[in-house]
Amino acid sequence: MKIEQNLYAAIDLGSNSFHMLVARREHGELRVIDRIKDMVRLGGGIDEKGRLDPDTQRRALASLARFGQRIAAIPGNQVRAVGTQAFRQLENPAAFLVVAETALGCSIDIVSGREEARLVYLGVSQAISHSDRRLVIDIGGGSTELVIGETLDPLLTESIAVGCVSMTRRVFPDGRLEPEAWRQAVQAVEDELLELGSELRQLGWQQVVGSSGTIRALEAMATSQRKEATARISLAEVESLRKAMLSAGHIDQLELPGLSERRRPVIAGGAVILEAVMRHLGLETMEVSPHALREGVLHDLLGRLSRQDPRVRTVAAMASRYQCDPQQAGRVRAWAQQAADQAAADWQLTSTHLELLDWACQLHELGLAISHDRHHVHGAYVIQHADMPGFSRQEQEFLAALLAAQRQRLDPDIVERQPARLRTPLRRLIAILRLAVTICRSRLDTDVPEFVLETGDRQLLLRLPNGWIEAHPLSARGLSYQQRQLEKLDQHLEIGLLSAEK
Repeated sequence: MKIEQNLYAAIDLGSNSFHMLVARREHGELRVIDRIKDMVRLGGGIDEKGRLDPDTQRRALASLARFGQRIAAIPGNQVRAVGTQAFRQLENPAAFLVVAETALGCSIDIVSGREEARLVYLGVSQAISHSDRRLVIDIGGGSTELVIGETLDPLLTESIAVGCVSMTRRVFPDGRLEPEAWRQAVQAVEDELLELGSELRQLGWQQVVGSSGTIRALEAMATSQRKEATARISLAEVESLRKAMLSAGHIDQLELPGLSERRRPVIAGGAVILEAVMRHLGLETMEVSPHALREGVLHDLLGRLSRQDPRVRTVAAMASRYQCDPQQAGRVRAWAQQAADQAAADWQLTSTHLELLDWACQLHELGLAISHDRHHVHGAYVIQHADMPGFSRQEQEFLAALLAAQRQRLDPDIVERQPARLRTPLRRLIAILRLAVTICRSRLDTDVPEFVLETGDRQLLLRLPNGWIEAHPLSARGLSYQQRQLEKLDQHLEIGLLSAEK
């Protein structure tokens, strides 16, 4: 199979639809050459306990297999797939990810609501030339994102757990469209927006942009009524559409111009949300963008590959906010990088693994801002639960595991809780990070020796200068402790001497 080195793919696995963009990079820019969309309605197949019904799972896996065929010839690091609210709702997302990633042929990142909002904003903003402060609203199948920003930089990103699929199921479970149910649903969404609306209004905006299939579908219906295409929709038009839907009386009876067969089952819930948002924020009209999350994922992927990775800024900001000692982080980082470089070939450490190790080194003392006692646990908790722009949930879980396992007694369950594909690299990176922290514990550059790290499948041989162990009793005790702890991960550490040439 010929690998297409200049192709990139972004996959948006939403609660209502699965989307894929394939783009070719030409003269530093991306030109979309293929789009695939499947109406899977993943969110509609998840019950209150987060269980996915078999029919929906089959539709999802069939769609992912089709996507997988399309991306098979694209380099793996040039493909990114993200899962949104429906994935966040799953009772056991790891179990579904195993079969989903196998069908797709690449990993799937589950993103938080705020990260989803950031990616939506990035996608919408790529097509806007002027720099007015803008409010971007995206109504998905399971959640609604609201973002305020300028140029490509979001100032506030928020997400509420109501979308067209979930709202339709909740308010119109039997398909009947009744005025009182609609009114109560609008009020419930407005109640959800009370605190958020104040923050949005305080920042203010000059431009309002709606994105996603729901808003585009409602705009298409409004266009059919006014007989002109303006890529805008007004509150008055949304209210008119509401009256038309209520007149139909039932979702199955909706026969409005501009409404597609695929969109009909969930459009009422989307209209409820849009009416509530526009009413609550006092929006008379909004522009409608053809771009959304998938375009944001595509451009974010390109940024990751071209040294404009938002995760780098996030790590630097967190290190500053929690007053991580830059000198100590630098020592640990330098030792770990050298060790990882020596182990990379034998241990099959990818650039992604090395990035995560590097960020863990920069943040390994984050928990000291809370308490010295068990600071590794505090740091892991912050990383696991913080909003970290650019990071997926799995990346945050992996980083948190590294921080939690960097010192003191090792709990093998830290590794076992990770997806199966991440357990081996995590064990190996834990070993490197623990050794780096141990060697650099005295916080003196002069105490950090030359070394060679030789690795096998489950073996590590750390070669140190002759006499160094005897001259550094604290480090000697620490290394002996690490030998006992790493055995819990089936990692066998030996200490040897550098050869005479060294």
